[in-house]
Amino acid sequence: MRGNNIFGVQDDGKTAGLCSYFFVLGWSVSYFGYHQAEKTSLSSFHLRQTLLLYLTYIATRYGVLVILSKLGTLNGVFSLFNLVLFTNLLFAGFWIYGLIGASNGEEKPIPFLGKPAQLLFQAI
Repeated sequence: MRGNNIFGVQDDGKTAGLCSYFFVLGWSVSYFGYHQAEKTSLSSFHLRQTLLLYLTYIATRYGVLVILSKLGTLNGVFSLFNLVLFTNLLFAGFWIYGLIGASNGEEKPIPFLGKPAQLLFQAI
C-alpha cells in the first residue's frame, strides 16, 4: 500500500513537493511527514530545490545586505530599499516558478539554483 506517511494520505511525491514551498513549516512537514515514509524522486527533487532557494534567499537578503549597508556603499540610486525590493521580487519569481512546477508534478529546475541544488543536496 502506498502512502505510509504519518498523515495516512496516498502520495506520489506531489503533495510533498507542494508543501516544501511553504518555508520552514511546510518544508519540515514535507520532509518529515511525507518524504521520510516514502521517498519519491519528485519529492526529493522539490525538497532540494526549496532548501537551496531558502538558504540562498536568507544569505542574500540578510547577510549581503547587512554587510553592504554597514560599509555605506548603498546610497543614491542604489539604495538599500531598492536592493531589498529587487531581491524579494527575484526570489518570489523563483518561488512561483518552482511552485508551478511542483503543482504540475514536473521536475523543472529553478533558474540558476536548480542544478546546483541537485548536486549539493544529493542525500535528500
